[in-house]
Amino acid sequence: MNGNRQEDLTRVFDRTWNANHNNGVKEAREKEKKFMNRLFNVKEKEQNVAKSITPNMQAQNLQNNINGATKFQRQSQINGILKKWK
Repeated sequence: MNGNRQEDLTRVFDRTWNANHNNGVKEAREKEKKFMNRLFNVKEKEQNVAKSITPNMQAQNLQNNINGATKFQRQSQINGILKKWK
């Protein structure tokens, strides 16, 4: 031995390249992710799905929001009346 403790650069490069490009590890991670998603019933999100919102859908959404706000206001008034009676 010549006393040089530094490792050959080709061995260092090969080791790091194999660590970064290890398909077995990537596949294992994917399988674990799929298993966990199935275990906790996680739905996969669809990527790049563009929905067109029609004017009818906008009007229906607005009407639902108005109805919800009216219902909330009515319930608040009822609760205020009930608090006065107690």
